[in-house]
Amino acid sequence: MPIIESAKKRVRTSAKKAEQNKKWKKAMKLAIKDYKKLIEGDPSQEEAKESLAYAYKMIDKAVKNNIIHENNAARKKSRLTRMLNEKFN
Repeated sequence: MPIIESAKKRVRTSAKKAEQNKKWKKAMKLAIKDYKKLIEGDPSQEEAKESLAYAYKMIDKAVKNNIIHENNAARKKSRLTRMLNEKFN
């Protein structure tokens, strides 16, 4: 355990930030997982596009909060879009 007061505060803030990061990452992963599950089923195209938009939103928020890198987000969004195009084209 840290002895210096500023180091103690840093431990507290780091723990708080880690908890927030975990929340955003979990929300992003859950949105992607729900989208993939929907695509594997037999959705309507409108329903799939709504789910894709929500997944995009969660990915973009993760980037904004520095949870994942922009290139990682672009790769994820590209793959999700490709899944949609393969399903409906």
